[in-house]
Parts: sequence; structure tokens; C-alpha cells
Amino acid sequence: MNKAGWWMACGFGIWSVSCSVIAVSPDSTPTPTSTPPAQVSPELADEPPLPLASLRLFADVYERVRQHYVEPVSDEQLFDNALHGLLAELDPYSEFLDAKSYDTILEFTDGEMARSGVTLKQTNDQWRIERVEPDSSAMRAGLVVGDVVVRIDGKTLRNLSQQDIDQLLMGAVGSTVRLQVSSQGQRSREVRVLRQIVDAQAVESERSADGIGVLKIHAFQTKTGAQIQAILDPWTQQDQVRGIVLDLRDNPGGLLSSAVEVANYFLDQGLIVSTRGRGEPEQRYQALSQQRYAGLPVIMLMNRYSASASEVLAGALQDHQRALIVGQTSYGKGSVQKLWPIENGRAIKLTVARYYTPNNRMIEGRGIQPDIRLPLPDPSAQHDVVLQQAMDILRQRLLPVTPVTTMSVATAAPNTPPSNPQKK
Repeated sequence: MNKAGWWMACGFGIWSVSCSVIAVSPDSTPTPTSTPPAQVSPELADEPPLPLASLRLFADVYERVRQHYVEPVSDEQLFDNALHGLLAELDPYSEFLDAKSYDTILEFTDGEMARSGVTLKQTNDQWRIERVEPDSSAMRAGLVVGDVVVRIDGKTLRNLSQQDIDQLLMGAVGSTVRLQVSSQGQRSREVRVLRQIVDAQAVESERSADGIGVLKIHAFQTKTGAQIQAILDPWTQQDQVRGIVLDLRDNPGGLLSSAVEVANYFLDQGLIVSTRGRGEPEQRYQALSQQRYAGLPVIMLMNRYSASASEVLAGALQDHQRALIVGQTSYGKGSVQKLWPIENGRAIKLTVARYYTPNNRMIEGRGIQPDIRLPLPDPSAQHDVVLQQAMDILRQRLLPVTPVTTMSVATAAPNTPPSNPQKK
């Protein structure tokens, strides 16, 4: 799955299990009639009291809206609006969740949410299918790359964001989503697609004839580390590669534990990442075992859509001078969110900590800067020019000089269809 799909399924959608982690606060339990008292950490005990003058101002504005707005608005709606504003202006991830949104997050974290099998990307003000998952209901329904989706469940897609689109496509396992699809030269038609959990392959690979291995990591999932091992172990044991490119472009992140596991393959000691916040204890993730691929030269290829767990891995290997980072500055998404349930089935999601690289660089809002910046790719190019540039850098900087050939041999992890080098 490419950029947009992974951004929700494993990136923006995986805020619940990724580098932007959501944890349900253990000291808060939802009740139908009362809100649990807020717990104050010792670090925050000396905070100044609530500003009474500002509270009076809010009450004055609230009453004016209540009395003079052109249409009557319920007190519940006005307070919900105020709570939305209170959290939404903090950062992109903190928010007030109504009962439906909260249930959706809980279903997702419990593993009961599923994808529709299609990835949409906006091109020239149209939402086109960028990828159709193999063996998915979408593929069986005849959807193909390039089809234009104009409605989802009857809702027009005009003025919607990528996150809005991805949320519409996701839902409970076994539910269906209605897509109004327009194919070139045909009249639009409605297609019903079953939402299901597809065992997506997170890692694809290819190997050039001169021993340059490329691992395209789509997301950091439970089995990502094992998939990387299944590819690299035979290559290294049989001396089939002299260096590798870890392609993290468009990788939205995923499980922090998976990124830490992969970092351990290339590091034998030292800090991988740490988290710090005002009211949260510091957490430090260390490299614990002997590196599995010692001495294997590594290039990491990133772009502005590389986020979260991708940035944790890149930051760790860069700070330990274990890999050279090439491409573009990454997205800059490295924060921890916590959920606090409140009354009537609602909740607040609040950023409580941020991630830091071993050299104490904050990832959030800044991203990982490349050691070598590569230009943005030409959308009309028939081949992946940027990947070829990364492979050339690996040859020139990290490997002995040898004759270079452009032939490539496609390989893949077990039970994985060969990757198409042109689809990155």
C-alpha cells in the first residue's frame, strides 16, 4: 500500500499504536453521569491556579452567544464547540472526541477496524485510486489504479482532506463502503466494497546485479522486522549484497516497537530513542543485542511523507553514524497522545510527550534532515530516478569502486509478490 493508504491505515490512522502513540489513561474510567477528577502529577503541582478573569470573560462571551446568535443553540453544543477549540488549537493531534469518534478509536486500537483495500490520492482536484490491495474485495470488484472516486457512501469528496478520505474508507471489519467510481471512457458506477483485514506485506525488495539491495518499507508493523530478516539473512549469508538502501519514502510510521527492533539489527549499543513530557516519566529505548547486520553499508531514503516510526529509525541510525540519510526532510511527527475518557462516552486526546533522537534532537515539527538532499522526483518520469540516485550514492561513498550495471533482480520476502520498481 502506498502513500495515502498507509498514512491512514498505519500512519495518521495508526496514531493509536505508532510513534504518535495513544494510551488510554488508567486513572480515568468513563461513567454516564460524572467526570473522573483530573489527576495532577507531582511535576505540575506548582502550576498557577485557574485564571478567574479569563473564566469570567468566557462566561460573558458564552452568554452573549447563547442569547443573541441568529438561531438557538443548545448548551451542550456550545460547550462541545468550546472543548473542540480548546484542544484543536494546541497541535494537529490533540482533540475533543465525541462519542462516535471515541468509539472509532477504541475499535481501531482493539483491532476491529479494517481497510477497504483501495488507496486514494488527489490529482488535479480529483480523487484517483493509487493502489488496489491484492486479494481484496476492491480488486475482486474490478477497481483499478487510475479510476476516479467521486463519492464515498453518498458523500461528495469536494473540499475533503486526505485524512477525511481515509476515515471514510475505514470501518468495522465486515462492513461495506459504497464507492461512486468513474473509469476512463465509461459512465460512473456504484461499487460496494467489503472492509476486511488484508495481510499486507510491509516490506518489498529488489537487488541489483552488482549487489545493491533495496528494501521498500511501507510501514512498521508487527511482522516488519521478521520480513526484513527473511530478505536480508539469505542475502548476507550468501554474500549477495554489498550494501542496502532502506526506502522509507511515504512510510507514515507504525509500531514504535517495530522501529526499535529494526534499529537493533544495525546497532549494537546506545540509545535508540527517548520520550519526554511535562507530566510523563521519561522513557528510553536502548539497543540491547549485537547488531545482526554489522558492517553492512546502509543508505536511508526519505521524503516529506516519511513520518513517526520512520523518523525514529532514521534519527537513531543517523546519530550513531550507522547510515547516511538522503532525500528530503521528513514529516516531523514524533509525539505521544493519551486518551482521557469523560462523561457521556466522550474523551479528550492530548499530546503528553515528544520523541527525541539519541543526540537529543526533537522530531516533532522538525523532522529528520538528510545528509544529502535530493531533488523532488519528476512526476512524468518513467523510472524511479530518486531511488537510482540513492543507489549511486551508496556505490560512490560506501562501497569499493566496481563496474556498475543497471540490471536488477527482483526478490521478495516469502509469500510476497515481486515488487514493481516503478511503483514507489
